[in-house]
Amino acid sequence: MARSTRRARLRSAVVALFAAGALTLSGCAATETMGTYAAGDGARADLANQIRAENILIITEAEGSPGTMTGSLVNEWSQDADVTLAVDGLGEAISLTVPGSDTVVISPDHEEIELPSVPVPPGGVLDVQISTSESGSLTLPVPVLDGTIDPYQDLLPDSTEAAPDSQ
Repeated sequence: MARSTRRARLRSAVVALFAAGALTLSGCAATETMGTYAAGDGARADLANQIRAENILIITEAEGSPGTMTGSLVNEWSQDADVTLAVDGLGEAISLTVPGSDTVVISPDHEEIELPSVPVPPGGVLDVQISTSESGSLTLPVPVLDGTIDPYQDLLPDSTEAAPDSQ
């Protein structure tokens, strides 16, 4: 009987030791939410310490169809920033001013950016160069999505408006 009591105590001690070790090691794991990451479907980038691009993406029905850019640009500086967005495959760059210490929301309800033709199909990636005269530029790989996901259905450009007259 003394032997089974000793085994039970030893087993309890081993279980307690493993439990304490597991608790100690679980505190060593990095908390992913403490770091900066893109919490949406779009792309995220920092242009020096001046402009932060958040959740930038393009919505289109098909390759060659018009597209809508969405996301936001955050100005980390106190003075206004003139930002240029150059979409790969399109000739004309888009310019906008982001007020100091403020955010410009890019969407049909705020700062609307419609692309006449998206040169890649939904599911692809389109490079967008973001630049300011103060901080230089960076190239951001932006995902291209279609209207399959419900919230994006409302962001698809009306292709009948963009279609040329066929006479």
